[in-house]
Amino acid sequence: MSELLSSTHPFLSSLAGHLERFRGKRLRPVLVHLSAKAFGGEAPLAAEVAAVIEMIHLATLCHDDVLDDAQTRRNVPTVNAQWGNRAAIITGDFLFSRALERLGRFEDPRPYRIISRAARLVCEGELLQIGARFNAGLTEEDYHELITKKTAVLFGAATQLGALLAGATDDEGRRMEAFGRGLGVAFQVVDDCMDLTGVEASAGKSLGSDFRNGELTLPVIHLLTSARPGLREELLREFRPGQANFERETLQRHLQSCGSIDYALDVARRELNRASESLETLPPSAARNALQNFPEYILARTR
Repeated sequence: MSELLSSTHPFLSSLAGHLERFRGKRLRPVLVHLSAKAFGGEAPLAAEVAAVIEMIHLATLCHDDVLDDAQTRRNVPTVNAQWGNRAAIITGDFLFSRALERLGRFEDPRPYRIISRAARLVCEGELLQIGARFNAGLTEEDYHELITKKTAVLFGAATQLGALLAGATDDEGRRMEAFGRGLGVAFQVVDDCMDLTGVEASAGKSLGSDFRNGELTLPVIHLLTSARPGLREELLREFRPGQANFERETLQRHLQSCGSIDYALDVARRELNRASESLETLPPSAARNALQNFPEYILARTR
């Protein structure tokens, strides 16, 4: 990835260096490699495909941070906090275009086909989220479609391509895509719970922006449907553009009293259980064991 982002221009080099400080757990590249190893070994294109997928993920983070006015990402200033919104937007665009340019040079057409489709769905999911802002009627089904496109399809592309590049059949690739997609849905549900109840120092990023920005997530959807009428009306008064009275601690108490965080985490567990079924046909290996441990790792982020 460093090679793909290298530049002789000082400003572009400084941007690339700053993006390197966003180094997180790189779950999507890990899933590419583990899925490849689960089907017999390291695939020749796995490293480059993993880098391309991570670049697309980073592009979405740059854009998300502008939309959310986030100031920190993985305990360092966001691109928009450091250089402004214009630079952050163009940086995201640059990451997208550089990733697709590299995909176009592969002789194997499958990475381009699968990742370009995932990138399109990610953008579609982001637009659905923007279009649904301050829509108190958003349903769980709407939310599931939104996060599947926004987050889960890139997880699915990672596991599918890792398998295919290592020699898996198309049917095996589809099962691995279902596994990754289920992981991605659960990951986003957990992430949305953390935005409401997490601690910024531990999370390494700005929290509490979803409700303030008019983005309904699963815990709040559950809260709005299960709260007594008086509380629901109070929440809806807060859930309007320009409201400055949002108190994260107050919302946390309501979520706790209505069991909304527990409800969302139960949904995440069901998604992970369904996803794990896709691994049952894999032969025993260290890679399979690592993939089977992913659900517990995702849930452990809440503890």
